Amino acid sequence: MNKQFSTQKEKIQFLVQNKTELIAFKKAVMKLSEPFGTSIFQAATIKILNTNYKDDLESGQIKRTIIANTYNWMDNHDDVHLDGVFSKSIGEKQDKIWHLHDHEQKITAKVGKPINIYEKNIDWTDVGVEKIGNTMSLFMDSNIIKEYNPIVFGQYLSKEVNQHSVGMVYVKLDLAVNDSEMKDEYVQWNKYINLIGNKEKAFIFFLHFYKILHCSKVISKMQITC
Repeated sequence: MNKQFSTQKEKIQFLVQNKTELIAFKKAVMKLSEPFGTSIFQAATIKILNTNYKDDLESGQIKRTIIANTYNWMDNHDDVHLDGVFSKSIGEKQDKIWHLHDHEQKITAKVGKPINIYEKNIDWTDVGVEKIGNTMSLFMDSNIIKEYNPIVFGQYLSKEVNQHSVGMVYVKLDLAVNDSEMKDEYVQWNKYINLIGNKEKAFIFFLHFYKILHCSKVISKMQITC
């Protein structure tokens, strides 16, 4: 949305008045989440993840646990993923969610075979947020296969890959605003605002449930999204 507003109140009024159309626009496109990296996790969490790694170089396969996304955080799209945001989609299409490179939706873009995709509670302090309580993250256990993409395989093996992203489409969403005059939207605000890890940045946000399409990665040195 490129429209400029002179005040916060003006923006809220515009969003509420045009909520139906804005939601329709969001549902019409695939969204790529902001890259989320294990680099922001505390050392104890990384150690736990590393115990799941299994390298079988003879067969050309290595297992990695990917942290693809974290919830209850307002991103640059003013979106907040609620706990369980992907649960229905994972249950319906667990074996149809791919592990890709460059967000390319094609067979030749696969870098691994997902073993398991799941949501799990983590402490806010695990991701460096000074907040009491926990949130939820999206995880994928994947067998990275050398035959699929030798370059990406080597980067996973040398632990150059520490960020991942998700390709998804909007299924259900609503608008929350910090304005008591906007009755329905203010109800949503009060219901969820205290769950958000960076709530100090919010005065509006969209609440979502998504259909997950694929998980992808960002290589920290080369900034390649997959």
